[in-house]
Amino acid sequence: MPGMNGFEVLGDLSRRSIIDNLPVIMISSEDSDDVVLRAYELGASDYVNRPFDSRVLRRRVSNTIRLYAKQRRLTSLLSQQYNERVKNSRMLIDIMAGVMELRNGESGRHVTNIEKLTELLLGCLAHRSDNISLDNEERSTIALASALHDIGKMSIDDAILNKPGRLTPEEFEIMKTHTTIGADMLHELGSHHAGNALMEYAYQNARWHHERWDGKGYPDGLKGDEIPIAAQVVSVADVYDALTSVRVYKDAIPHEEAIQMILDGKCGTFNPLLLDCLLEVQDQIAETLARPADVVAFPTI
Repeated sequence: MPGMNGFEVLGDLSRRSIIDNLPVIMISSEDSDDVVLRAYELGASDYVNRPFDSRVLRRRVSNTIRLYAKQRRLTSLLSQQYNERVKNSRMLIDIMAGVMELRNGESGRHVTNIEKLTELLLGCLAHRSDNISLDNEERSTIALASALHDIGKMSIDDAILNKPGRLTPEEFEIMKTHTTIGADMLHELGSHHAGNALMEYAYQNARWHHERWDGKGYPDGLKGDEIPIAAQVVSVADVYDALTSVRVYKDAIPHEEAIQMILDGKCGTFNPLLLDCLLEVQDQIAETLARPADVVAFPTI
């Protein structure tokens, strides 16, 4: 490439992630270990010293291309398998979430809204923070897992779950147990799927989505970054959607007012970085969750 040496070309291909999809063989008269190592570190598939036998070079090029083709086929196969697992997980979670919403007497949008809000906030966090490393797959997994944050409410008595008035202190203590009950349910499911990221995030979301940055949440009184980032994000999403949705005990609060209430700490304290993200994506939230007047759904028998 004009004006660039081989290492500069490799570096440019690496920075633009082109080298991930293109096998590169570097040919040079330099044969020191440092030079060869640098070429491999920049993503070269092979390194050939001058002078070389053209027959050997052709064979090495052929072998590199065949190996690359096999890797591409393997990557494609793994991607298909992953997508199939995600599809199956999506279907099961949609069924479980639908049952939960039916029993909770919610509008039928809560789980979908939480997932969309979680995606928006995670996208902003990944862009804003160098300390939070979440790739697209992890963000999608957390958002999918957010659908099960209230799974523990399936164990709460209907009279408490759908009470139109304020809960008594005793009833509120019972309601709070949905976090630990849900986490226990997911822990039991997860024990059969060790290392499953979806189940781990679902557990975190279920147990800790009512924790607060200052340690005044429940059930464990975690504070600051003791709270997993997935649960931190879902907690903000949950509060926003609860404020802006109709419930049997309240009317919906307008978008702008709900945002301000969260920023003012009227719903508990949250990670300042998350609040910055909430401000940044507030217009996207309003557009994404634009809805006609909610119709409250009650459980049917």
